Amino acid sequence: MVNINDITITSLETIDVFDLVTGAYKFTMDELQNATISNTEEKTDITGKGGRKLSSLKRNKAVTISGTNGLVSGGLLELQTGGKFENKTTEVAWTDHKVVSGGAASTDYIAIGTEGAEIEALYVRNDNGSLGATLEQAAEVGEGKFTYNPETKALAFHTDIADGSEIEIRYKRRIIADVLANDSDVYSGKCKMYINALAEDKCSNVYRVQIYIPKADFSGEFSLEMGDNQTVHAFDAEALAGACGIGANLWTYTIFGANVADATE
Repeated sequence: MVNINDITITSLETIDVFDLVTGAYKFTMDELQNATISNTEEKTDITGKGGRKLSSLKRNKAVTISGTNGLVSGGLLELQTGGKFENKTTEVAWTDHKVVSGGAASTDYIAIGTEGAEIEALYVRNDNGSLGATLEQAAEVGEGKFTYNPETKALAFHTDIADGSEIEIRYKRRIIADVLANDSDVYSGKCKMYINALAEDKCSNVYRVQIYIPKADFSGEFSLEMGDNQTVHAFDAEALAGACGIGANLWTYTIFGANVADATE
């Protein structure tokens, strides 16, 4: 039998998330750096003569769940924004860096946009690498003007742009991609959560710990910090009472042997 008084949680394994209404599996966070469950309750003192404390009134128990995943989770983004990833045709901004040869160059991909103005910006780079003159797309080449053919992706330049000149081309291209729209009038969602961990007792026996939150309301406040350091995905949720078939239960804590057998009738 497990000695529940002497357990050390040694490893946080996964958080599995399921749809609150249908119970369907949604996603798993399996590169968790940390997770915290905070339990709070309000206490109001009941006092008598001279302010003596006679008892206390306890109410408003609350549970919050927070943590950090080592990878950016698409499923978690959906919960936090209330949006859904769609695989669809979309537009993305693109930049090519090219060298003019024979008065010509080309884009890597097909630039899209208004006919005759598909290239949003084209710059000639200075010798020090900074952006220099801006060229204008036109129907014919001329001083400070270039032409573009979307069918061949070809760029043509006037003689004022010498061969060997480095240019920067900015345009939009059309691709098929997974897209999540963070709409301003759609808010974060709710789910069921299972937090899975490994634990040991004093004798190094291994156990599994599972914390089940039947109704977790995710916060829409989060940040993805990008730069020199690893980008991690933080989250916050609040356990709510009143989940279907659960009643007032905020969470359950279950500990069992790592290789425990199935229970029989």
